[in-house]
Amino acid sequence: MAEPTVFIVDDHEGVRDSIAELVDSVGLRHASFPSAAAFLDAFDPAAPGCLVLDVRMAHMSGLELQRRLDAMGARIPIVFISAHADIDVAVKALRAGALDFVTKPYREQQLLDSINEALAQDATAHAP
Repeated sequence: MAEPTVFIVDDHEGVRDSIAELVDSVGLRHASFPSAAAFLDAFDPAAPGCLVLDVRMAHMSGLELQRRLDAMGARIPIVFISAHADIDVAVKALRAGALDFVTKPYREQQLLDSINEALAQDATAHAP
């Protein structure tokens, strides 16, 4: 099986870079995307991994990307991140199947714990 990837989707370059450095520091493979559309263009539903996804982005929100992935039958675990979230948004994301919802600024260990849980969930789903 291929090495899992932490897919980072956020329209703020600094946030993408910060999360990429964090996951790189613990030896995890990552790929970053500036938009939901860019992620969808590159997405392979068979590839193992998880998605760290911003809620608020231009053109397509994280919640809309979650709906599109669900409609495709893609079951990639999602960890949402947001600086502008409220309880209703978090509940919607979690009810739709997100693994976790982390607020910005995030605590590094909290985000890593959520990512590791998402990768473990994905590994179980891809197990033969």
